[in-house]
Amino acid sequence: MAETPVTSNSSPKESVAAELTSIRSILEILAEERISRLEDEEAKANPIMKGLVKQNQQLREKVTALEGFSRRQNIRISGIREGVEGRDLEGCFKTLLKEALDIEADAWYEIDRIHRVGPAPANDLRPRHIIVRFVQDKAKAAILTAARKKKQITWRDMRVRFFQDYAQEIQEKRKKYDEVRRILQQHKIDYSLRYPAVMTFTLDNRRHRFSSPAEVKSFLSGREALDCPAEDGGGQVPLNMGEKG
Repeated sequence: MAETPVTSNSSPKESVAAELTSIRSILEILAEERISRLEDEEAKANPIMKGLVKQNQQLREKVTALEGFSRRQNIRISGIREGVEGRDLEGCFKTLLKEALDIEADAWYEIDRIHRVGPAPANDLRPRHIIVRFVQDKAKAAILTAARKKKQITWRDMRVRFFQDYAQEIQEKRKKYDEVRRILQQHKIDYSLRYPAVMTFTLDNRRHRFSSPAEVKSFLSGREALDCPAEDGGGQVPLNMGEKG
């Protein structure tokens, strides 16, 4: 007896479509499982990453603190033209102290090291800063105090400034205050920039404290004018915050 061939009611096109649908379903299931695994792994990794970020920040702060501690006996001086010192930078510095700050550099002001920072610049660039490290940090403090009392120091036709020698990260934070410093200086408002980078000044008989330049700008932007000091005649001076192009 002859066998009856088995026939299918579906066309080849329908069979391919069914197979594709089956494959798509399998892929979707696999994709969902993979996404679920990745989400689980991410959930586990997030606390670890947050911990590492926090640990890294703490280590950066410790390094900055250690660097600051190592610089506690240093001062930084700007404005001294290249070559003025000849071959005796230490002697030049002692002369500067005597003539500009009325300080006789005796044994109490003993210098451990003194040098300019970085390679010599081209003639048209600003002179390099000078770093002085004292044997005693009290000597540094005495010089900075004397410089603050003088306020503006001109020595041999050079505008000279004395600074605490801060770590690079602290210097960058403090430099961001340059714009608001200029505004306050224009209006002759005395300010203080405390460690690490906190600005304070008195206005309207109130002491104000700011943790960032943005806070200072926001405060000043809310005022139409600043009080002019009595020695300048008193009254109100228009406040110009300036604009960046």
